[in-house]
Amino acid sequence: MITIRLALLSIAVLLPIAVSALLPGDPQNGYPLHQLKCSGCHVALFGGDGSKLYTRADRRVQTVEGLMGMVTFCNDQAGAGLNEFELDDIVAYLNESFYRFEFD
Repeated sequence: MITIRLALLSIAVLLPIAVSALLPGDPQNGYPLHQLKCSGCHVALFGGDGSKLYTRADRRVQTVEGLMGMVTFCNDQAGAGLNEFELDDIVAYLNESFYRFEFD
């Protein structure tokens, strides 16, 4: 799957389209997974609904590759037990809902 991700991302360099069109995950599947596996920790850290993590000015994630890495890191650190497809779904959801990374 990593090879597929890299191939999709390399294609994006050639085409001026939104990254979300290239991501293998499904944002509609990512939302409930995010609510179940991610939101609790984010609410504990940032309050409210936890989305401040994604919208703050000094956020760490600046690229889609960084988003993929951070979601994988959080999965490992929290012991969420998400599989590769679930991680892809969460990345697609976060990109569509908050980050909106695009290739120019």
